[in-house]
Amino acid sequence: MPGAAALVRGLLVLARSGRSGVLDVATDRVKARVGVRGGRVVALRVLPDDGDFLGDALRRMGAWGGSALGQPAVGEPIGAWASRVGASSAAAVSHALRKQLERRMARLLGIDPPELRLTSGSAEVGVPALEEPPKTAELVVAALRDRARRVPLAWARRRLGESVLVLTPLGKELVTDAVLWPDEAAMLGLLERGAPTDALLQAARGSGRALRILYALREVGACAHPEPRRGYATLLAKTRQLRKAARAAELLELPDGASPRDARKALRKLAAAVHPDRFGTSAPAAIRSASHEVMTALVRAQRDLR
Repeated sequence: MPGAAALVRGLLVLARSGRSGVLDVATDRVKARVGVRGGRVVALRVLPDDGDFLGDALRRMGAWGGSALGQPAVGEPIGAWASRVGASSAAAVSHALRKQLERRMARLLGIDPPELRLTSGSAEVGVPALEEPPKTAELVVAALRDRARRVPLAWARRRLGESVLVLTPLGKELVTDAVLWPDEAAMLGLLERGAPTDALLQAARGSGRALRILYALREVGACAHPEPRRGYATLLAKTRQLRKAARAAELLELPDGASPRDARKALRKLAAAVHPDRFGTSAPAAIRSASHEVMTALVRAQRDLR
């Protein structure tokens, strides 16, 4: 999803500011007009046309009365006409418009890094608008689910790898306002602190849906490997201490006479900085080797202070 992060950030900025207007999204292949009212997306038109028409969506839902006669007046939205003549209900039209908006946003999230330009004012883009639009974060997460559901589980798992993942500021903003399924929400506590992929998926009890949303969040930059700079500095300091045969308390950065409980706390704190998972599988072999060596020494030091 190469252009997704830029688009999502732009939409969240509009949501925070509460602005209204039309956000033009352009690449060499696709152009779109996003109608925004009070910071929320109310309508979305993508060109070239995707053939995702409201009448077809209502028929797929089984919410279209085949006996309706006539056709909309010039300029009358088909949803309004369908409600007026009894071909469908206002509730069904609203639901179909919302699902259509999610599908179009999913398509938009897959385009090349876009050029974004906001024209303040009316949110009119030439397609029917939602009267009760979802929150921006809710729309984005629903669109991410729509894209990810077509991704094979084995591919998504390989892309995630084995490293530690943690929510980025973008991810925190998304999950705060989005409605998550229970299996997706089960990963949140670990994601906020940072946890290996296996631990995240175990918390979700191996749910394929949770795996896909984790993959989608990773692809859009909503979760990522922890910032390693502090880890590198700590790893270097501990490696030097090992070379000087530092005592257990010194390795754990504790005073003499520290309690076993203090030693356990110190180990957890240092492990968060120097554990091999923090640096990821792409880290140089020397870094991963040093990380394993330091972690082994820290665990041994904690045991010595019991």
